[in-house]
Order: sequence, then structure tokens, then C-alpha cells
Amino acid sequence: MLNHVTTHSLDVVYHLNMLNIFINNLRITEPELKDELLEYSTITKHKKGDFIIKNNEYIKVLKIVLQGKVRVYQANEDREILIYYLNTMETCTLSLSACFEDCKSNVNAIVEEECTILNIPVRFVRDWNFKYKSWNTFTTNTFRKSYNHLINQYANLAFQPLKDRLFDYLVSKADRSIVKKSHQQLARELGTAREVISRLLKNLEKEHKITLGQKEIIILEK
Repeated sequence: MLNHVTTHSLDVVYHLNMLNIFINNLRITEPELKDELLEYSTITKHKKGDFIIKNNEYIKVLKIVLQGKVRVYQANEDREILIYYLNTMETCTLSLSACFEDCKSNVNAIVEEECTILNIPVRFVRDWNFKYKSWNTFTTNTFRKSYNHLINQYANLAFQPLKDRLFDYLVSKADRSIVKKSHQQLARELGTAREVISRLLKNLEKEHKITLGQKEIIILEK
């Protein structure tokens, strides 16, 4: 019994600490909103590869990334279209909009790096938008940031050659100049065929921008 109480107490302390980080980052000032967040939200942990949002399922809770990274994408047969990545203190705009319309998700969201997620039931997401200025600011900023990102994505798709997009993508995913992704993964995430990616990677290697290793790609030029 003591172990159960101790574990429960630790969970409460962890919830409070993570919630305070969220509240401070969003500059939430309304005491009532703080109280409702504490009462109605939950915090969950997810490992790499976990789905936190699935296509064609109703959105029941809004999920906000407190720690970690999540990839949001659309899938069509064996191809994927990357929509965006969610980082600390970010939420999926498409899921946020679904909260206001009571509709199904049209994207998948999968954990790329171990995540801590704040979960808020949909009904509060809607209500708080009208009740609390700081929450309204959060949702407005989320929509605006996502809109700007999608406009930039469209511009890249329309005007930037795939080879340049591939290189920029590799640079953005590199950890100490190393990318650990297969050609098939890159093809899915950039919405093209594996053969195309393999050809473009070989061209980039000939241009001395990368080196192709065993299950890794080394960035030589940034």
C-alpha cells in the first residue's frame, strides 16, 4: 500500500512539474485556467514509434508535446507526405481544428523521439478558447505558425528542386553531421520513390556534399 501511495505521489509531483513548465512557457495567468488544467489534463509518456494520432479516427483529446519530437504526415499506399514536425510546446494544428469541428483526423502522428504528452479533452479546448485570453492566444499562434510553415512548404515543393529539398532535409535531420535513415525512409518522408532518392544521394555524393556509409549518411557541406 505504501509503495502505491508513494508511486501515486510521485506521479502527482511529476504532473505538477510538467504542467508548470507548460503554464510558464505559454504565460498562462488566469488562476481558473491553471486549476482546470490541473483537474482535467493528463500527462503520458510515449516511446519512439508510438502513434499518438491516427488517420480516420475521431480526435478525443488535444495532444501537446511537452518533451520530445513527433512527425505528422499523410500516407498513401507506400508513400508518405511529411506535413511537419512537432517539437516542445507544440500541438498538431490539424488536430486542433478538428477539436472545433468534431471530425476525424486526416493525418498520422508518430513519435520520433521519446515524448511526454499533455492530453486535454476536446470539450475544454473549445470552451477555453472563449473563456481565457491566454488559451486563445495559444491557439491563434498555433494556427498562424502552422499556416506560415505550410506556405513555406508549398513554396519549396513548387520552386525548389527535389535534390535541394533532399539535401536541406538531410541537414535538418543530421545529428553531428550524421543522418541514420534508410533510402526508403527518406523516400516515404519526401513523398517520392526509393530509386529517385538513391539516385539523388549518389549525385550529392559526387558533388562532395555527403558521404554514403553503412546505414548512415554523413553531411560534408552545410
